[in-house]
Amino acid sequence: MKLIVALNKLHFELVSMFQTSHHAVKILCSLHTMCLMLLSPSLAYTMDGAGIGDGAGIGEGAGIGKHAVRFHREDPRPSGDVPVGVRPESGSYSTQYPRRRLSKRAQRRLNRRSTWTVVPEDIPPHSGLPIEHRNLSYGSGEQHQQFDLYLPGGCREGRLPLVIWLPGDDWSSSPRIDCPLTWLTQHGFAVASISYRPSQTHIFPTQRDDCLAAINRLCEDAAIWGIDPTRICLVGQAAGAHLSMLIGLDPDQKHNDSFEEDDFPTHRIAAICGVSTITHLPTLGTDSDRASSAASRLIGGPLPEFREAALRASPISYASRNDPPTLLIHCKNDETIPVSQSERLHAALLSADVDSTLILPEGQQESLVEDGNVSQIVLNFLIRTLDTDIDSIIVTGKTTQIDLENKPNQS
Repeated sequence: MKLIVALNKLHFELVSMFQTSHHAVKILCSLHTMCLMLLSPSLAYTMDGAGIGDGAGIGEGAGIGKHAVRFHREDPRPSGDVPVGVRPESGSYSTQYPRRRLSKRAQRRLNRRSTWTVVPEDIPPHSGLPIEHRNLSYGSGEQHQQFDLYLPGGCREGRLPLVIWLPGDDWSSSPRIDCPLTWLTQHGFAVASISYRPSQTHIFPTQRDDCLAAINRLCEDAAIWGIDPTRICLVGQAAGAHLSMLIGLDPDQKHNDSFEEDDFPTHRIAAICGVSTITHLPTLGTDSDRASSAASRLIGGPLPEFREAALRASPISYASRNDPPTLLIHCKNDETIPVSQSERLHAALLSADVDSTLILPEGQQESLVEDGNVSQIVLNFLIRTLDTDIDSIIVTGKTTQIDLENKPNQS
């Protein structure tokens, strides 16, 4: 109020000084009006906050400032203009100025606008909610040339190591959908499951080349998926283990006539794991020598008659000094694939000074479910091969991580 009185006094003094100038009077009147317009809202808010506005004749506009602040504080939308519940408020501000409860009409209007997926903010860096990308093509786009990718949920720093599952009991089918290693996403690994063309319509090396093409595609898009193309582990069982060893034991593909060296992106197979691995086709047994067997169909004819092709399709032929660390798991009582298959490859790797581990469980072959003993061995192997080297050992019977650390080397 004192400021308004002072302005009025100044106005009349100036008018008396410049009575001879009608134009100057006009300018001063305009300035006076503008000052009143600028100062009236804040003055009204000050008077209203001091209890002057009620019944003081100032009118409904007296509380403009106070109402503006109140509406701002009770705005149901959180900061960032996103729906309620996506980002909960915390701190003393929300406690001091609680939210106004939305009416049922406002809630219905908010629900009609769009559907939101609410993700809690306290998800750990590697959570149990994997992100799935299915039916990604790597070849001509046909059904068998696809892969699925599983990534850990939540936020993370750096790129993830990649575990690639190559499925198939034989080479006639590759059910990538039933990947048994998706639980590895909870431990900070990206997991890919690859399907390839069957042996009924395509003979070797089509299956190996398909898997290579999928790996190349994953490495080309490594920045998109956030994976590390230099930390890849190949895992498979039976026919899938056979393909894993074929690719892993020939990392530079020096023996592959289907591709040129310049066609391969920069990547590195850091480790290989095979369960019930087929390593040497000519010694699979008399049942496999028949022309109708899965191994004979793979190479296009009976194993004894196509011996050279059988050797080219045998991983043991590619064992060399620079091969990555290898884990072989083979049940002693396996009636389908002789345990000698893994034993022969293990011996060949040891002779080449390769970091090789052979585990021979008793009883029936265990699955790769999360809580199984074999799964724990695979997980420990993945962690170890990314950090430090391990010794070459053979373990028999029920095996735990403590057993692996304490048992001496055996050849």
